[in-house]
Amino acid sequence: MHIQTKNLLLRDFSIQDLPLYTALRSHPDFQTYYDDDDITPEKSAFLLQLFIQQSQESPRQKFQLAICDKDGVVMGSCGIRLEAEGQASIGFELGVPWQRKGRAKEAAQAMLEFAFCDLRVDRVYAETLAENLGASRLCQSLGMRRVEVGIGIATRYFKGKNWQAAVFEIYAQDFITLTKDCQEHAG
Repeated sequence: MHIQTKNLLLRDFSIQDLPLYTALRSHPDFQTYYDDDDITPEKSAFLLQLFIQQSQESPRQKFQLAICDKDGVVMGSCGIRLEAEGQASIGFELGVPWQRKGRAKEAAQAMLEFAFCDLRVDRVYAETLAENLGASRLCQSLGMRRVEVGIGIATRYFKGKNWQAAVFEIYAQDFITLTKDCQEHAG
């Protein structure tokens, strides 16, 4: 599977992506909002194998795609995971050299369009850590609204502190109104 945008190619992962995927997840600034166990080379290899396995399932429920630049360099990943009826979650990660350049938004926008226009889901949500302001701003820039759940309750403990979740959501009708997308899919 692949999705082409103005500046990016979103495609299924292959085992050849492992060195670049591991390298981008190894950057110290990338690791800020991850537990140490989540950013080891072994965890990167496990995730890559999982993404490849999920791409071969039928019917497919999880679409975690490599974010590549026009030269094919893996910059991160972005994915849609089908969940309860009409529901999906979105997740994304982008290597430090490509952050704050609009690439994560471009990839996430394409995945939301895929979720709403092709998969026909009604709602997509994202979960991040409240302290991860970059991810929160990205969600808001996509038209997602924060859902207040678990206020004051730590959802994870790592790096010597409690972290609270922030959940964002967007509905199909809001996405289509904001972006005017899905018209080409309506044939």
